[in-house]
Amino acid sequence: MSDDDGPELIGLGRVGRVMRFGDIAVKTANIWTVPDNASEMTIISYEQTTELNKESLKHEGHVYCHLGNIPGVIRPYQVSDTEIRMPYLRQGPLSRYLRTHRDGVDNNRRLKWLQEAAHIIRRTHDRRVLVSDIATRNFLLEEDLSLQMCDFTESIIVANDKDMADFISEDFVSVKSDIARFGSMMYEIISGNQFEFYVIPDIETDLDDDPGSKTFKTWPTADKLPVTDNLFLGDVIRRCWIRNGFVTMQEVCHALDNFDQGSAASRASRDADKEKMNWRHFLRLASPVATAVILAIVIVPRLRLPWRTISAFLPSIKH
Repeated sequence: MSDDDGPELIGLGRVGRVMRFGDIAVKTANIWTVPDNASEMTIISYEQTTELNKESLKHEGHVYCHLGNIPGVIRPYQVSDTEIRMPYLRQGPLSRYLRTHRDGVDNNRRLKWLQEAAHIIRRTHDRRVLVSDIATRNFLLEEDLSLQMCDFTESIIVANDKDMADFISEDFVSVKSDIARFGSMMYEIISGNQFEFYVIPDIETDLDDDPGSKTFKTWPTADKLPVTDNLFLGDVIRRCWIRNGFVTMQEVCHALDNFDQGSAASRASRDADKEKMNWRHFLRLASPVATAVILAIVIVPRLRLPWRTISAFLPSIKH
């Protein structure tokens, strides 16, 4: 697409839409057009939704300004009450790249992405911002496949007089919920499957009919979460999810930065060798028995052994 081409819709979400104008991406609020002959209630609903979208976009612009020039967070060219202008990244979101290149992405690349993303989120927490909507669709790719995080419409700036570690918003967003959402992003990148969960104490009972998204009244126990034992980085994912696991993004970063792929490969190799040894041991024990059975049933009856010849004449011997 050249600079002379018309605008192109490249993103559409609940709050806003993103249009491409050459090398610039412009995000504006979704403005709902009231249908003809709409009822008064419908008109009010559309108008309220549009106003909420406008306020959310203004809030996102405020978050960008608050974050400043944090490495790994996309830097808008211009922020106003009605739009956010930012660089257009041709590679698009990580979610799309994974869909189209999954077979070509190895664990080294996955680990690098997750290390980058973890540090980006840690930096936003250092600036007292809870991200909330952590997902592969909100990480854009540079030409060198490094990450740039975007979309802060649901993010929360925690006041200076609040303790970040204990803070929980009205929508139940917290440091731990961000860590859990990052665990879900890890799970998607590693396994190719989606699973996310929310903890909302106000609900009467768990809402877990959807296999890809669940809402719990209390923090879920391990038996309510996908099994990650055999996944690459499975233990890190599990510790992001469980209540008594990681409590800061710094801990997550440390675990990812110090993850030893060689040790993980060695453990997998040892497990495979152990499995092979178990089979060899079984065969060693079983082989004498199997040999005896084969001799007795198959081979011996076919042999012309001396005692068979002698026994054939025994009935004719007279005493």
